[in-house]
Amino acid sequence: MALAPDSTGYRQPRAAWRVVLDGRDLTQRFAPLLVSLRLSERSGEEADELEIVLDDSAQNVALPPEGAVLHVALGWERGTDVPLGLVSKGSFTVDEVSWSGPPDQVAIRARSANLAGSYRRRENRVWQDTTLGAIVLDIASAQGLTPRCHTALQETVIAAAEQAGKSPMQFLRDLGRRYDATASVKGGALIFTPRGARTTATGAAIPAQSIARSQCVNASWRRAARSGAQDGAEAQWHDGNAATRKTVTVGGENRKRLKRVYASEADARAAAEAEAARLGRAIATLDLDLAFGDPRLAPGMRITATGFKTGVDGSGWLIATADHAMDDRGLSTRLTLES
Repeated sequence: MALAPDSTGYRQPRAAWRVVLDGRDLTQRFAPLLVSLRLSERSGEEADELEIVLDDSAQNVALPPEGAVLHVALGWERGTDVPLGLVSKGSFTVDEVSWSGPPDQVAIRARSANLAGSYRRRENRVWQDTTLGAIVLDIASAQGLTPRCHTALQETVIAAAEQAGKSPMQFLRDLGRRYDATASVKGGALIFTPRGARTTATGAAIPAQSIARSQCVNASWRRAARSGAQDGAEAQWHDGNAATRKTVTVGGENRKRLKRVYASEADARAAAEAEAARLGRAIATLDLDLAFGDPRLAPGMRITATGFKTGVDGSGWLIATADHAMDDRGLSTRLTLES
């Protein structure tokens, strides 16, 4: 039975969640056994991680098989000043199950992508006169994934790219650094997108949100000096017509020189621009613990901070990590923002 609002109109928040295992809704079965549910979302290359801990004092919790797929949603059933409804957090492949006691508990751990198998196997492969979109398509098809290369990168021409004994995962991560992008596998898709993009790989706008200090139970900010104070980058490329190496430069006078020699001027310039962009980012982070969790918040979202402090407030923040937890205290969210 829902609680009526008090004399001020405030309604006590009540968190909600849903877990579906290989198509079977287990929420009602798990609800009286739930000790904790923790979801760690990471930006870019890292897989999201899910952990569900269940009370097994009656020894009636079945152990899910390796490779089983969990679908999870988090949110609020009711409450004042909380976002109502469930937010789907995607699917997770079970890769570890443990039992311990006393107290008897079963812990189920899963990841947003199964990075085992051929995606981690070292290979030798060369692409010539192609595009980033074509490379992402080739690798995604070989791994049984849906290719999602951002439209801003889809038609980027690459003169030559060599995998050279690297796994597809490592090769794509290296390619991402060359173009200031990230490569990740989530929801059965291979995603390749620019860092800080305002749209998803499918073209949908990434929502922005404001977070006030009054919403937080704890906050901390820190900034570190840039290493070496480098303000630019330079990269070499091989000019086959002139049979010589040439250099492209980006940024200021104190430039970082990239070790690799690229196959074309365009490849070298893209790599230098990506490295200059990385060096130019201010190294500042803002950690926030929200009084009430908000599962809508996810890595890649732009955040405007208000009410904290001059130099902290503003719109120049991106969510780098979002950790959501459900336990006997309700739903909580911890964020790490980067400038």
